[in-house]
Amino acid sequence: MHTCDFLLSSNRTNTIKKIQGMEVVIMKAHSIKGKLLWIFIFFVFLPISIIGFIWYENSTSTIEQAAIQSNKKLMQQTNEYLNLYISNLENSTYPFISNPQIQRFINSGELSRYEYFILSEQIEKELFTQMMDGRSDIVGISLISKNNRQINYYNSTELIDMDRVRNRNYSILNKATEMNNFNVIGLQKIGSQPVITVSRKIHSNNSYLYEALLIVDINLNQISNISNNLYIENSNVWIMDYTGQIIYHTNPNLIGEYVKSATLDRYLKNRSDIFTTTQNKEKDIFIYEHFQATDWVLIAQLPHEKIISHLLKLRTITIILGGVIIMVALSVFGGFSLSLTGSLSYLQNLMKKVELGDLTVQNTKYKERKDEIGNLFRSFNRMINELKRLYEEVHSAQLKEQKMQIKQKESALRAMQAQINPHFLYNTLEIINSHAILEDNMVISKTATSLAHMFRYNLGDARQVVSLREEIDHIKSYLEIQKERHRHLEIDLQIDDECLEAISIIRLSLQPLVENAFLHGYQDHKMKASYIGIHTFTKSDYYIVQIIDKGYGINSKIKEKYNLAFKSTIDNHIQDKEKESKSIGLWNVHERIRLAFGSSYGLHIKEVTQGKGTIIEIKLPYSEEANSCITS
Repeated sequence: MHTCDFLLSSNRTNTIKKIQGMEVVIMKAHSIKGKLLWIFIFFVFLPISIIGFIWYENSTSTIEQAAIQSNKKLMQQTNEYLNLYISNLENSTYPFISNPQIQRFINSGELSRYEYFILSEQIEKELFTQMMDGRSDIVGISLISKNNRQINYYNSTELIDMDRVRNRNYSILNKATEMNNFNVIGLQKIGSQPVITVSRKIHSNNSYLYEALLIVDINLNQISNISNNLYIENSNVWIMDYTGQIIYHTNPNLIGEYVKSATLDRYLKNRSDIFTTTQNKEKDIFIYEHFQATDWVLIAQLPHEKIISHLLKLRTITIILGGVIIMVALSVFGGFSLSLTGSLSYLQNLMKKVELGDLTVQNTKYKERKDEIGNLFRSFNRMINELKRLYEEVHSAQLKEQKMQIKQKESALRAMQAQINPHFLYNTLEIINSHAILEDNMVISKTATSLAHMFRYNLGDARQVVSLREEIDHIKSYLEIQKERHRHLEIDLQIDDECLEAISIIRLSLQPLVENAFLHGYQDHKMKASYIGIHTFTKSDYYIVQIIDKGYGINSKIKEKYNLAFKSTIDNHIQDKEKESKSIGLWNVHERIRLAFGSSYGLHIKEVTQGKGTIIEIKLPYSEEANSCITS
C-alpha cells in the first residue's frame, strides 16, 4: 500500500469513528428514556420545584417572625412577673420602718444583755418569723444599726458561718449611704447557696435620719420558677446585673460568672432587642429585656429549630405530600416505556461487569418474562454459563501445566542428588573432620560437620513433606557454613520449639529463601551480609515462619507483583522470569506449598521500607496434634 493510500485509509477510519461517536450521542439524546426524562423535568418537576422553593422561603420567614414575636411577648410577661416579685419583696419590708421594736432597737441608749436579748427575741418572733412564714424563698434576715447592734435570723439546712455574715453586713452598712431606700445589692453566697441580697434603709422617728439597715437574703427558687416559663428544650435563660455578673442561669455552674465585655456592651446599649447568632451551623435567637425595678437584664437564648419546630410540621407534611405526588406522576408518566428502558439498562450493566471479568453475574430480575426481553436475558444467562465453562477448562489446563513443571524440577533435583555417591561423600567429610580435629582447627571441623548434615538431609530421605524441626535443623547447618564465610553475619533464631514437631513443611523450602536473602539482599548490591533472622509465630488458624534480612530491600512494584501472584496463583510473567534464571525461586516454593497444603497457604512479602531489608512470610497449616501447641 502506498503512503497516500495509507493516509486516505487512516482518515477514512477516523471519520467513521467520529460519525459513530456522533451517532451514539444522537441515539442517547433521542432515546425513549431521554425524551421522557426531559418532558418530566420541564413540565412537572421544574414548575413544582420553583413554586415549592418560593413557598418554602416565604413560609420559613413568616413562621420564624411569628415564633419570635410570640416568644418576645412571653419574655415581656416573664419580665413583668420578675419585676412584680421584686416589688412585692420591697412592699414586704415596709412594716419594719415604723415598728416600735425596731425604733427602740435603733434609738435606745445602753441596753443590758437581758434587755437586748428580750428585744431581739421580740423582733425575731413578731417581724422576722412573720415575714418568713409561707415564703420558702427567704433564706435569712439581718438587722444592723449604726450603734453596732445586729440581729441575724437564718433558716438553712447547712451550717452557716455567722461571723462571715456579720462582717458582710458591716460592709454593706458602710456603703449604705450611697444606696437608695430599697436596694438590690446583687448576688451573694450564704454557705454554699447562692442568694440575692436586698436592703431597706430604716430611719429614726426621733431624728428622721437613716440609722439602721434591714438586709434580706433570698434564694433563686422563685426566680427559677418564673424563668421556666421561657424554657424550651436546649434553651438557656439567665439574669445579669449591669456589671455583667450572672445572677441566675438555667445552668447552675454559670451562676456568679461574668459575660464577655463585647456581649455586655450589646446588652446594655438598648432596653430591649432581638438578635441572632450562628455557631457550628446552629442558629440561636437572643431576646433580652431590662428590668424596671432593678438594673438587671433578662436574657433568653432560644434554639432556632426548637422554637419553630411545631410550626414547621405543617410545612414538612406539605413537602412530603408534594414529593409523593411527584413520584406518583413519574411512575404513571413513565409506564411501559420506562419498564422497557429499565430492562435494557439492567442488561447493559450486566454486560459491563462481564467486560471487567466478572462471570458470576446472573439475571434473576427478568427471567420470568415471556416476551422478547425475557428471551434476551435467558440467552444472556446461557452465554455466561458457556464462558464460565470455557474459563474453568483453561484454568484447569494451566494448573496441570504448572504441576508438571514443578514435578520436572523436582525430578531434576532428585537426578542431581542421585549422581553423587552418598557413602563416598559422607566418608570424605568424616576424613576432613578427623584431620581438622587432629590439627585443632575447629572451624574446618564445624564446617565439615554442618555440610555432612546438609547432605544427609538432602539425599537421605525421599519424603516431600517433613516436620518443621527437620527443616530448621537443616537451615541451621546451612547458616553455620555461611557464618564462616561472612564474619560479620548475625544469625537471629526466635523459634518456638514446642510447635516444631506439630508443623509440616515442604522439604528444602527455607534454604532457597535464605539464599535469596544473601544473593538479592546483600550480594547484588555489594553489601556485607550482616543479619539473617528466622522467627516463628502461632496464629489461631495457621503458623507463620519469617525469613528476615537487613539488606537493600525489594522494589515496591516487584513486591506488589509477587504478592498479587501469590494471592491469585496465576502469574505467567513471574513464572517465565524464574524459568529464564533456571532456579527454584519464590514462585516455585510458593507453588509447592500451595499444591501440598491448599490455596490458603504459601508465601507473602511483608511491607518494609526500601533500604531497611526484606521480610518473607511462610503460612503453614497445623496438624491434628497441634492443639496443645496452639493453646500454650
